Amino acid sequence: MVVVVLFTASGCTKTYNDIIPSTTILADVAANQWKTDDGGKTYYFLVTTPELTQSTAESDGVVVAMDRGNGVFEALPEVYQNTSFTFLYEPGTVSIEASGVNGAPVTLPTGTITIKITIIPANPTN
Repeated sequence: MVVVVLFTASGCTKTYNDIIPSTTILADVAANQWKTDDGGKTYYFLVTTPELTQSTAESDGVVVAMDRGNGVFEALPEVYQNTSFTFLYEPGTVSIEASGVNGAPVTLPTGTITIKITIIPANPTN
């Protein structure tokens, strides 16, 4: 029985994964930089992100967080003061959007906020 355990334990194979660092982009958004195209139902802010290429948009992970000026980043999507904050992305641009929940008026941040966009490399599989 001891012999079987020794051969089984020595047959293990270790695998190593290369660690590729993520890319983080910080963007400040002043209160007067939010735009609306629909009469105030939805507001948005565009962050130019040349780091987000067609390839990264298709295969990598994108995480967005927002700091309201208190040093705490809150992951999006989230609801804050009856306003839903979410994000959309495509090559070259991340859009931060704010809309009222269940028809509530939109409550935008009154000061400058910081948006943190993190692009996490991944290996696509087919």
